[in-house]
Amino acid sequence: MRRFDAALSGMSILQRKEDIFSDCKKKFWNTYKTGLMYWPFVQLSNFILIPVHLRTAYTGLCGFVWASFICFSQQSGDGTAKSAFMWLQREKVNADGESPDK
Repeated sequence: MRRFDAALSGMSILQRKEDIFSDCKKKFWNTYKTGLMYWPFVQLSNFILIPVHLRTAYTGLCGFVWASFICFSQQSGDGTAKSAFMWLQREKVNADGESPDK
């Protein structure tokens, strides 16, 4: 739990926000619940599917994906995976040149 707290508050400090705990208060539980869905799947797949010599690299890659999600959530998301997927879908539609209203 402290890791999420520190990441969200730390980014607020770096952005020189007035209330460094405001994002943490708004997004902590959503981010925590998303982490509870993400990390057990990562570890289960790590021990079942990934060969021993690649496990460290796989976990590092998954950590990078998680850190990217945390940064996205800090900027424009609400801490849920749904907001990230909706943002990715919107970017895909915009890249295709279609209106996101369709």
